[in-house]
Amino acid sequence: MTDIQILETVTFRLNDGVSDAEFMTVARGLDGYLDRCEGLCARTLSCDETGLWREDYVWANEAAAKSADAGFMAAPEAQAFMALVTRESVNMAHAQVALHRNVAQMAV
Repeated sequence: MTDIQILETVTFRLNDGVSDAEFMTVARGLDGYLDRCEGLCARTLSCDETGLWREDYVWANEAAAKSADAGFMAAPEAQAFMALVTRESVNMAHAQVALHRNVAQMAV
């Protein structure tokens, strides 16, 4: 089915010497690219106590996820983002969303 939402999960670590504040400025800038992508439903970014970052995207369908992935590295915002990331640490996975529930909307 092509109308099933896709969860894209990316984990990574930052390059040595990159501060969280510096990274967050660039991470927010990635919205410029994401706003040009059709089918983005949600984005979250988090970091655990070991410094492992996790970014989750919910895409409207598989075609939207694949299209965004295909254009990612050509986007200037993505290049700035990836310049701060240890490339060898990047892991990406896609899965069909089986259950989704919005409990409350809040601005972060």
